[in-house]
Amino acid sequence: MIRTVFVSSTFVDLQPHRKAIWEMLRTFDVTVRGMEQFGARTETPLQTCIAEVDQSDIYVGVIAFRQGSIEPTSGKSYTQLEYERAIQLSKEVFIYLIDEENAQVQVKFIDRGEAQEKLESFKSILRERHTIDSFRDEADLVAKVKRDIERLVAQKAPSDLPHDELTASRQRLNTFLLLPRSVAGTEVRLVVRATGNPYPASRAICEAFNLEFGGTIGLPIVLVQPDEVDSGELPDLYIGEKLAIELLPLAKDDLLDGYVKLHFSSREILEVRARYRGRTAYPNSVLMQSAMTGVLGAPVHYEADSRLAFELSKSPKLTRAKDTAI
Repeated sequence: MIRTVFVSSTFVDLQPHRKAIWEMLRTFDVTVRGMEQFGARTETPLQTCIAEVDQSDIYVGVIAFRQGSIEPTSGKSYTQLEYERAIQLSKEVFIYLIDEENAQVQVKFIDRGEAQEKLESFKSILRERHTIDSFRDEADLVAKVKRDIERLVAQKAPSDLPHDELTASRQRLNTFLLLPRSVAGTEVRLVVRATGNPYPASRAICEAFNLEFGGTIGLPIVLVQPDEVDSGELPDLYIGEKLAIELLPLAKDDLLDGYVKLHFSSREILEVRARYRGRTAYPNSVLMQSAMTGVLGAPVHYEADSRLAFELSKSPKLTRAKDTAI
């Protein structure tokens, strides 16, 4: 069966993004619908939008910094009304929100005042209901939409990484270790192995990478695929509440195969593990210090100049260590 994809977004600010999505979707055996095809009709704009959603199987919602045109009766944007119709009819829904930290957007395409408040309220609804993806530019958006549509339409098994995806992930990771800001906000496909148990992410980590404090766990990992990457420099994996609840319990040697978002922050972060109870420590104990110094010499601490992080962005293929143990 040929599926139909409806692309929903504001137009003026996201015209190049929409064009890139349409061109990519033509490589699939799907029908594409959206405002580019509306033309002149006797129906009202709302009737036209709703009719297009009704005739589609998959809803692709792309949200940036503009609320867009408002339907006068409801006071809601056409984008929001299209989304609500898709939910009402139980369509497959994919949501992509612009990366507010890394995307470069012209000031004229950023709403202020009441329009911004309504847009933020809509975004909050989307984040609460869905595991959303973020994008920094057209290329990043297209790669993520392609991945999701391919998984849904082609139903490809997430076994070993295909050669081209393996190569792309290796190249992006190596760039990440040299010029992390240049690829921050983008995604790579990784296979990683847990090297320890999960821990609650600290407030500093969450603030640096725009994660939810009290709703994010960290997982120490080692890279399995791709190879030829200096995995000793790679960070922990951070997992938001929705995906964490789906995956827990996680344990040492569990294998995860999925997509992660690359994060970079220049903030100084001293502790990655959250402290939910106060504690008293004596790091400068004379007895301890003299004993350790006698054995190992005087300690020298090298503080990191910045922090890198991986954030799990989609449900991965999980192979639990206990299931593979002999």
